[in-house]
Amino acid sequence: MYINSINPAQDELLLQLVRQLYLYKKAIFKKLLAICFCVLVGLQLSAQLCQGSLGDPVIKTTFGAGANPGPALNAATTNYQFVNFDCPDDGRYSVRNSTIACFGSTWHTVSSDHTGDANGYFMVVNASTLPGDFYVDTVRGLCSNTTFEFAAWIMNVLKPGVCNGAAISPNITFIIQKLDGTVLQQNNTGSIGVSSIAEWKQYGFFFSLPAGVNDLIIRMKNNAPGGCGNDLLLDDITFRPCGPQIPVTLNGSNELNNDLCQGKGGQFTFSSTIPSGYVQPVLQWQKSTNNGISWTDIAGANSNTFIETFLPGSAVGVYNYRMTIVEASNSNIASCRIASPQLTVRINGNPTAVAINDGPVCEGTNINLSAEGGNNYAWRGVNNFSATGANISIPNAKVEQSGIYYVEVKDAMGCTDVDSITVEVIAA
Repeated sequence: MYINSINPAQDELLLQLVRQLYLYKKAIFKKLLAICFCVLVGLQLSAQLCQGSLGDPVIKTTFGAGANPGPALNAATTNYQFVNFDCPDDGRYSVRNSTIACFGSTWHTVSSDHTGDANGYFMVVNASTLPGDFYVDTVRGLCSNTTFEFAAWIMNVLKPGVCNGAAISPNITFIIQKLDGTVLQQNNTGSIGVSSIAEWKQYGFFFSLPAGVNDLIIRMKNNAPGGCGNDLLLDDITFRPCGPQIPVTLNGSNELNNDLCQGKGGQFTFSSTIPSGYVQPVLQWQKSTNNGISWTDIAGANSNTFIETFLPGSAVGVYNYRMTIVEASNSNIASCRIASPQLTVRINGNPTAVAINDGPVCEGTNINLSAEGGNNYAWRGVNNFSATGANISIPNAKVEQSGIYYVEVKDAMGCTDVDSITVEVIAA
């Protein structure tokens, strides 16, 4: 920069003003970059599934289970026409637990729902020739100022290479609306490409429900036209609260599972850490005895630590525990809770030990012992005899080796049982 002046003081003042203007513009540019970055990150995050802790589904549409064909959906759920056979045409759908070699085997053969249940139904959708909604539902009684995840499992059922390599790919938009039709948020899956195997993938996004909004309409819109391709399977549509991760420990360890043998009592300490961001958190420990299908609040278990004692007579089974958390203002609405990862205590049944011998035996021959029922075997008997293994042979038997022999059988979980057998050695 060149300044033509005959006043040095004015020149210096002008240079300082220029420097300040440059620094100011530089700062503004950095802020704009930061804002753009945050917007881009926000857009990216909105396309992701919940990365924290989830609550129980407010909606979980599994389509049920049973023999083919499955029942039609409620009229308000879809505008597509229901058919009760496999391989629906454009603008139609069916509910099945399998789809086999449709349209000249251009579709994958699928023998179960996304969970692997051979009787589990899923929705088979052959897209309409015009883009539009193919699934609509209403969600009521939600808690505002809460983050939720809207997700579903989807499969492009078309095989690679069909339609002369120009198959239309499913392209789905998940839409969240107020009851008056105002769109609160939406997210697009992008084109769901073909796969060489029948592959389920979960798509969805999470969003924050505004204050004062408790009821929503959720939509799944097909953006691609019908024709050759745009055929999909749909399963397990869920709408559930999403929150920060809730760290938990079992007996001070990050290992989430622990085993106990039948008849051996034990005490277990379940602990959690309350994540930041809660103003007035309400905690509640829960228990499940049906592998997490349903949960029951444990009375009085409202701190971040809970101790459970198993007596020696406790029944064999799997016992699951988790901690839920919610703001006090929403504590009366179950759909507002988020839950920690499950902590599991397994009470394993003991093995059944079986001891066998081939006696009576004559003096001077071999005593052969064997056992069944476990993975490890420890023997003890008369004259301080001891040995390990499922099959034991004692050579050159003597009369004084007659007596009772015991075997302790241990299974893979470390649980044990004892059996005994009487050995008789007959004098020569």
